[in-house]
Amino acid sequence: MFKLKFLMKRISILTGLLILSVVYAQPKPLDKGPADESAYWILKFPGALRPVATVYSNKINFSAVEVGKEVESKLKILNKGYGNLKIKRIYLKEGKNFAIKSTTCTKPLEFGHSCDITVLFKPTSPGEFKDVLHIETNDPNRPIITVELSGEAKGAVIEKTPEIPKLMPIPQIPKSEEKPIKKVKRPKHPISHKSLVPKIKIWVVKPCDTLWDISSNVYGTPLLWAAIYEANKDKIMDPWMLTVGWKLKIPVLTPKEAEKYKKETLRLMEEMADRPLGPKCP
Repeated sequence: MFKLKFLMKRISILTGLLILSVVYAQPKPLDKGPADESAYWILKFPGALRPVATVYSNKINFSAVEVGKEVESKLKILNKGYGNLKIKRIYLKEGKNFAIKSTTCTKPLEFGHSCDITVLFKPTSPGEFKDVLHIETNDPNRPIITVELSGEAKGAVIEKTPEIPKLMPIPQIPKSEEKPIKKVKRPKHPISHKSLVPKIKIWVVKPCDTLWDISSNVYGTPLLWAAIYEANKDKIMDPWMLTVGWKLKIPVLTPKEAEKYKKETLRLMEEMADRPLGPKCP
């Protein structure tokens, strides 16, 4: 009897040890440490995923330039926010002695990405000049960035005009030998009444002008601005940016061309829908 109890006790102890070994042999879940809740908080609070527009300098001071020459400077814009930064519009307050040459800010900028705006100083007379560059963005805290532009222009060196040698006198033809010049009548080519003739053939760009507004003024409809853009591609690099003082050619359009440019206008507006032609500057 004693041996039986002793045997049963040993069996129960061995069974307990076996159960414990099986439990502890199971793989434990890895401890990954505290959860990173930063993404949760960014998504939880409204407005957290917003862009932060940053420029490296709010002033550009051009060195002294001779009248008739030009010098350029690049302005870098950086996005320090988690939302995509969009540059809606770039324009100058006056645009007389300064101009926007080009820009790479045509697409939304992700976090840490940047783009450049190239500005020209091209004085037409001696003196000190100033202007303000406006950059419209979708940054709610900084919708308009202003950059002060300044530059000095020196008078160009006037060289002495070389003396022109005296020319031999032109021999006079006796009146008796003169033959009357017949006036040749050139045939007139009237423009077809079906053609779309603009009110103005040359348009001088004024502050706040857009191709949309110019087309509306000269053709009576804004949907033909693609025709003006096509006719002035030697000047206009970006249809969303015009320089004050440009003289734009306004072409005469046949009904077939007008229909073609209406379709081209709608295609361009659909392709670049994130860059509207407006709003007008204040």
